[in-house]
Amino acid sequence: MRLAPATLGAVCLIISVDFGQQLPQAQRARDRREACVASLSGFPKDVPASPKPLYPADMTGVTLEYNATGCYGNCPAFTLTISKETAVFEGHAYVRAKGKRTAKLRSQQFEALLHAWYDGNFYAMRDDYCFGRCSDGTEIIETDIPASSITLTTPSFKKTVYQCFFTTDNKPETPKPPEQYFQLSQALRVFASSHHWL
Repeated sequence: MRLAPATLGAVCLIISVDFGQQLPQAQRARDRREACVASLSGFPKDVPASPKPLYPADMTGVTLEYNATGCYGNCPAFTLTISKETAVFEGHAYVRAKGKRTAKLRSQQFEALLHAWYDGNFYAMRDDYCFGRCSDGTEIIETDIPASSITLTTPSFKKTVYQCFFTTDNKPETPKPPEQYFQLSQALRVFASSHHWL
């Protein structure tokens, strides 16, 4: 069946209008997501900072834990727990050392890592940079990406910071923690690698 020219014109016009409305709507959604990711990145501006915890005078009961989760690919999955004299590594997947490994630690090594936590103002970071909700209702939810966390535990204080930062075409898809997170994360990974655990 052949359509009359007037009918063909009407069909084309409807399609054109439809695409014209969808593209800006999709772009607006993308802009909202990018603005949400940016607002949740770095140190929080939407909540007052907690008071800075005191640096512990006694290192008994103080631990720094780094946890790296796996993904559907070959992401290393492990937990590294460091105290004033001991490092405990538990390798789960895609690591050189699976299972539990321990190593002695000099107190200066531990205190250098502990100072990195305090000097990096981890206490003022968000608890979670993986999931978030912005004031306009936009939600950030991601799965199947490598994530990690750093937890400081003292007899009077505990703080965990989660992150799963990644980009697509150099654009952040999840909130990015402050740079101090990645610096301490790298130092802890280098420590694990120096013992041939990673």
